[in-house]
Amino acid sequence: MTAGSATAASGRSRPGPRAWLMAAGPPLVLVIVLQGLYAVAAARQVHPLEPWRVALTLLVLVPDCVGRRYVNDYEDYVRGLDRTDRVRPDSALAQGLDMRRLYRAGLGCFAVAWAGLAVLAATTTWWLLPLIALCYLAYFGYAGGPRPLGHRALGELLDFVVTGFGVTLILAWLNAGRVDATLLLAALGPAFLFAALMLHNNARDTHKDAAVGKTTLPHVVSPTVTKLLYGGCLAGFYLVDAALARHLHAAGVLLPLLTLPWAAVLVASVARSRIGPTMISWAWLYYLMIADFVLFATGAWI
Repeated sequence: MTAGSATAASGRSRPGPRAWLMAAGPPLVLVIVLQGLYAVAAARQVHPLEPWRVALTLLVLVPDCVGRRYVNDYEDYVRGLDRTDRVRPDSALAQGLDMRRLYRAGLGCFAVAWAGLAVLAATTTWWLLPLIALCYLAYFGYAGGPRPLGHRALGELLDFVVTGFGVTLILAWLNAGRVDATLLLAALGPAFLFAALMLHNNARDTHKDAAVGKTTLPHVVSPTVTKLLYGGCLAGFYLVDAALARHLHAAGVLLPLLTLPWAAVLVASVARSRIGPTMISWAWLYYLMIADFVLFATGAWI
């Protein structure tokens, strides 16, 4: 499918700003910004924070996340995952956006985010820039290129290592000026949550993904293993939280444990369901992540 056909297919009427906003995925943007807040709260345990640095850290996450969403939607379209006759309601295609413009806008968002991150790295340590660049290469490698990693059952691993652990560690490092055991341990928390989010999404989309030749983790492991991994990822976040509270001797960091019953309900629901579109919406995991990041940041400031 060519970019020209993408334009024709998506050119129903000229969409307005609301369409671009909806395609940006506001819930995911909120989750990513709150991930930054989590990272900053962890950095506060290591070094006093600078307000301008905190503000810039949170601000750059907005274009970063929007860019990821736009580029991913573009790649899903050209690879046939999203089509005009079978489209996700919240996708850019469903909003009627020109897919070539969407791709250019995504790259522009990445450029803005990179500029902000370069300022942060320049005032911390320049050699953080190669690590940031590796994260961006991983984003493109997930959805783009001749053999996307996300189509080879590696999405959960990439989200654990890059989106969760790597990004959280870099954001905390940019604010603390160094890395220690506290930040390494703290970065594992979002890693487990983002891996669970990817697994939940892939488990719901197994039939659609198989129809276009996309292989995800639930295609290569059994439903039982998929459900065990899902429960293990959510449990991993709470174990990290408890270990971090013990390491810091800070009871306030345990506030996310208030959401443990919510997580247990999610795990139970997935365990009872068939793998596929009848599973509970993964939006509920979004809401859980929002609550966990807010509660952790709140507890870290107590």
